[in-house]
Amino acid sequence: MIYLFFAVAASTLILVCFKLFERYKIDSFSAITINYIVGALFGFGYTGRNYTLTFSPVDDWMIMSLITGALLILGFVMFSISARKAGIALTAISSRMSVIIPVVIGLAVIGDKAGPVKIAGILLALIAFYLTLKKEKAIVLNVNVFIIPVSVFLLMGLNDSAVKITQYFFLPAGNEAAYVTYAASAFAVAFVFGILISIYRFLKQNIKFKPVDLLAGVVLGLLNWYSLFYLLKGLELVQISVFIPLLNISVVILSSLAGYFIFREKLRTINWIGITVSVVAIYMIAAG
Repeated sequence: MIYLFFAVAASTLILVCFKLFERYKIDSFSAITINYIVGALFGFGYTGRNYTLTFSPVDDWMIMSLITGALLILGFVMFSISARKAGIALTAISSRMSVIIPVVIGLAVIGDKAGPVKIAGILLALIAFYLTLKKEKAIVLNVNVFIIPVSVFLLMGLNDSAVKITQYFFLPAGNEAAYVTYAASAFAVAFVFGILISIYRFLKQNIKFKPVDLLAGVVLGLLNWYSLFYLLKGLELVQISVFIPLLNISVVILSSLAGYFIFREKLRTINWIGITVSVVAIYMIAAG
């Protein structure tokens, strides 16, 4: 479970970074775009230092790296839009509820096994997500706005599923060089999409790039790289229907606690209940 620990740590720190971006007026999309080229360069450099670099446009996983890269950047873009249009609470819930998609993929396509305890734990985790992230203010949406968090749900879930499908069907088992090259390639694809969107923003929306955005992007890129790398490593050893729920619910717990202790965010009684239920769900998923 060491890979789960590192994946949770990196993913939680990414959420802390976004909170700091808001506090220090950092343009999150500029940082996101830079983060992908940093991750790609770090990945290719890491491969070159430690392994014989093998890369071909006809590698089996190349199409999957294009799909993964597109899902990465689109997921971030829709997350940002949803946070503004639908609110942070609903966006956070929809992104974490996306765990349903890789769980279904794992059971239906990969052949994961699920006993009654694990299934009950997954269902309990969904309830825990809602309770932990629930805010005082009621969420009221019209149909046009509601489709945005639904898009976040689909993109986040499909991204996790694409990573698992690639690891299971296209990457040689235990070949860390292939894992690194695939992840770096996906980051490079995401950067291409990101830079095109950034050019539009600079030309049409008069967005100004600041040096602090570069620093933020570098930090985010390293964290994002290790988040994806340890996700791949973990998925090799643990069923996706176990690993992804454990990852998501652990990130929710730690990010909620970080918000409470570091950023002085208020947690209501229902949120503490959600955190407690999360712990029970983690035990059931791991034991099932």
